[in-house]
Amino acid sequence: MSQTDSQITGQTTALDRMIVREDVLQICYWYQGEGFGDTFTPQSMMPFLKNEADIVVEVMAELAEDGTLSKDGNAYRFSDTGKRKAGAMFYESFTEFQQGTHGECNAGCCEGDEICDHEHHHH
Repeated sequence: MSQTDSQITGQTTALDRMIVREDVLQICYWYQGEGFGDTFTPQSMMPFLKNEADIVVEVMAELAEDGTLSKDGNAYRFSDTGKRKAGAMFYESFTEFQQGTHGECNAGCCEGDEICDHEHHHH
């Protein structure tokens, strides 16, 4: 069964849109976690994305329509379920980058090059 160019383009567009949605949610989660604020605008997301501004505006509106974000004046904020969803995506994407190296204390209680030999440390 062959696909027409418009079907392929439609699939690519849907996939691209899904990726932008996930990127926006993860950036909002990071943004809030870093203490930059609890509300997000398309303009505040733009430095972290490689998308056109109109796409980000549309995606954030879609996320509000589906209840992941809620409109707050000219900005958006997480719904309770939206924050959990974004947190799970962020964790999944960045967990491997948050792990300590071999011999490094993951609990953060050891300083510098000190080898951790505490009970909580597992090699």
